[in-house]
Amino acid sequence: MVRPAPFNWRLPGSLVAFPSRGRRLDGFWRHDDKQRGCLFVLVHGMGGDFYHSVLKKTLMGRAASADCDVLSFNNAGAGEGVRTERFSDCLADLDAALAFGRRAGYQRFVLAGHSTGCQKIAYYQARRADPAVEALVHLAPGDDHAILRRDLGESGLRRLTTWARRRVKAGHGGDPLPAGGGVPGFCVGFSARRFLSIADPDSLEARIFQYDGGLRVFSRLTLPMLVLFGTREEYACLPLAGMEARLKAATASRHFVFKAIRGADHGFHGHERETADAVTAFLKPVRLPGKAGR
Repeated sequence: MVRPAPFNWRLPGSLVAFPSRGRRLDGFWRHDDKQRGCLFVLVHGMGGDFYHSVLKKTLMGRAASADCDVLSFNNAGAGEGVRTERFSDCLADLDAALAFGRRAGYQRFVLAGHSTGCQKIAYYQARRADPAVEALVHLAPGDDHAILRRDLGESGLRRLTTWARRRVKAGHGGDPLPAGGGVPGFCVGFSARRFLSIADPDSLEARIFQYDGGLRVFSRLTLPMLVLFGTREEYACLPLAGMEARLKAATASRHFVFKAIRGADHGFHGHERETADAVTAFLKPVRLPGKAGR
């Protein structure tokens, strides 16, 4: 049964902003007077933002039970920025978020991504191998290329991908996808370059959670990881058991947990508390000992 979301929220903390690549990233830093040693960094999904979802607010409220404060921030793909963002910009955006945390006194971090945010945190840690990052939390990591193939069909995907490649080759990678033609709702307004980032099976972003591929970026990650899906995940192109098996076969994590939240969809709507409880239950035994940072 889906429970209605509460309307009243009040969380202690601060609205914050910090620079990344010459632009401002806005966010909310959930903290209070208690000294906590870890910052839980929330990375939103495609076209999302730092504050709207009930899931983000619930995680902000519950993370303290795992001795974490929370930073939820807008990255380059927030709102309409998703239409033209470059996936690799996530490195600079997460560098900026962790730099903010270090300035605030935190020495240890957990990175949590929802949907496309999962690709971003996996790529970030595979590239940076930051020893201060002690765990990754993946909330509904989808295979965008497989989703497009399912929704557009092989011929439809090939047609749009061919069009996008031609626009990029001609120096017009910023041109938006043609209106109509069965473009999936979440891709409406995407530039040719942005579309190729998820539609081309050889692109970096598309490969990270390509469940029928090698999962090479994911397989380089050795730190503790949690993967959560809802049993009603509308973007799943494989049964959950199949995704679990492929991730477990690929992972080198020293502590890997896969969990399904019964009845939840891609956004975990109506199941936010169960999801947050699963996150905090995972974090408590894997937290590294050390001096509180703030």
